[in-house]
Amino acid sequence: MTNAAAGVALAAALALGSGAAAYAHECYNPSRSDQGDAKAGSHSQAWFTLVVADAIQGDAASGFITQAEADCIKAAYVATGAPASFTLMVKGAVGQDGVIAAHNPNLAHATDGKGIDHAFAAYGEQIFGSYAACGVEF
Repeated sequence: MTNAAAGVALAAALALGSGAAAYAHECYNPSRSDQGDAKAGSHSQAWFTLVVADAIQGDAASGFITQAEADCIKAAYVATGAPASFTLMVKGAVGQDGVIAAHNPNLAHATDGKGIDHAFAAYGEQIFGSYAACGVEF
């Protein structure tokens, strides 16, 4: 998956206005070190590092938002303290329906910071809230 494809995937999820659409497909490991994420994201076909600011900038490049809105959203997102990037599982999931944690009845574990979590479940409010704070509606 290329940077552009991942940016489009995040932008599409953002454009839908709900993390539910992408919920089961944005698995990440919150307990892995930054160095571990960097290695996984650059040396693995199964993991991809998505930089949130790049995805937001992609929304500006595609015309979904203006550059001024992109600048506002990026600043609002940084102010939330949420991670600047996520190294997401994009290939090779062995869980149900090809997703690591699909249909997991223990959804509380989707944001507990241990093992595999879901980026939108953990940080969707910060992502979507940053867009909303800058006047971008979905």
